[in-house]
Amino acid sequence: MDRITVSAQLADGRTRDFDVEPDFLQRLYALQLGGIQGKELIHALLTDDWTTPPVLVTVSGIAPDGERVDINIRYE
Repeated sequence: MDRITVSAQLADGRTRDFDVEPDFLQRLYALQLGGIQGKELIHALLTDDWTTPPVLVTVSGIAPDGERVDINIRYE
């Protein structure tokens, strides 16, 4: 069974975890193929309403095809 975890490391040192939909990886890859990255990518996938902005968003786990996923997205 696939399980993807998404966690944002915030600028104040806290961590915020997100529950994501099953199609999260498909959306992530499609946006990346469209040239979306960094801050814009994080806003499109998660939220643009940050009290404290993230420094880094980490996507990890096992994809539906069984592949291991470890992606870091910098908020820049």
